[in-house]
Amino acid sequence: MVNKGCNLSFNTVKYLSEVGVKELPRSYVLPEANRPNANSTVSTPLQYDLPVIDISGLEGPDRFEVVSAIGRACQEIGFFQVINHGVEESLISELMRVAREFFELPMEERNKFVSEDMMKAVRYGTSFNYLKDQVYCWRDFLKHYCHPLDKMLPLWPSNPSDYRSVVSEYSKKVRLLGVRIMSAIVDSLGLPHNKYIVENGFSDESSQVMVLNYYPACPEPELTLGMPPHSDYGCLTILLQDSIGGFQLLHDGQWKAVRPLPNSFIVNIGDHIEILSNGQYKSVVHRVVVNSEKFRISVAALMSMPFEEKIGPAPELIDEHHPALYRATNFAEFMDLLTSKEYKARGFLDSIRHTDLDQRKS
Repeated sequence: MVNKGCNLSFNTVKYLSEVGVKELPRSYVLPEANRPNANSTVSTPLQYDLPVIDISGLEGPDRFEVVSAIGRACQEIGFFQVINHGVEESLISELMRVAREFFELPMEERNKFVSEDMMKAVRYGTSFNYLKDQVYCWRDFLKHYCHPLDKMLPLWPSNPSDYRSVVSEYSKKVRLLGVRIMSAIVDSLGLPHNKYIVENGFSDESSQVMVLNYYPACPEPELTLGMPPHSDYGCLTILLQDSIGGFQLLHDGQWKAVRPLPNSFIVNIGDHIEILSNGQYKSVVHRVVVNSEKFRISVAALMSMPFEEKIGPAPELIDEHHPALYRATNFAEFMDLLTSKEYKARGFLDSIRHTDLDQRKS
């Protein structure tokens, strides 16, 4: 299949699913050591219930308790689930509907957004990084920027006809949610709110990217992954997953399957929060598995500082007993790494980690 209008030529997994492949193409078969059940004595990972935090309390007398709960989750797990988050269940249902309808469009319509430019404002693709992956993953995605919304909205798909109206409303609600959670994280670290939320532009100028993921039923799910192990760049990822599940995190050296909770969001801190907290909070490696029975859809909203803004360990958290673990970095440096070689689970954080800590302590 040749995608018209771009230089790429590939079969998306949606296309492979539509033509009814019975065996996984060789280019999707992971080395044995990287397969979902590698190094495990059980075929099904443990079901894991993340901490569930009712964040409606952030606006009331229970704020201290909620902030403390978020801080504990960031320190101990790097993930939590939020309920009573202010995003209407009806809007979530509409979002999942237009996402499904987009991926059900004819191949030629979806392929209008295929691009090899990873910085393109709207991009449809497959796998993780098709140009660099040595083995492809069983995923198609639609990724687009959401801020500033008035400039980005005309670039988004116009088919389905209500895609823009539904996704723009959802992106605005999730953006407000992200600012509330980020404010709580800053408070939990004892950092000044005005400096790290207002002056650094997180509330008004922060970047926001939406990723719609489509994982078709896979003929041999034990041989591949929907997404490889990785940690997220940026500050926060707010993930909406369907009732089927497939999201797994690496916790205590084991892969654990996160149990879906209706009308909730999974929140995980990204590399930027680990950097800002100087390692107090951890950006945890996670992955996505697929199944042989049903397709599944998830929607991830990734929020971070403005693309050009450099972020480093907060000076308030640095002293002679707690030297800076990382150097300051920004989005451009991350993209250079992502496009220059195969991306690895902790490749970005490892690339900016100080290696002379013993010398600097003395």
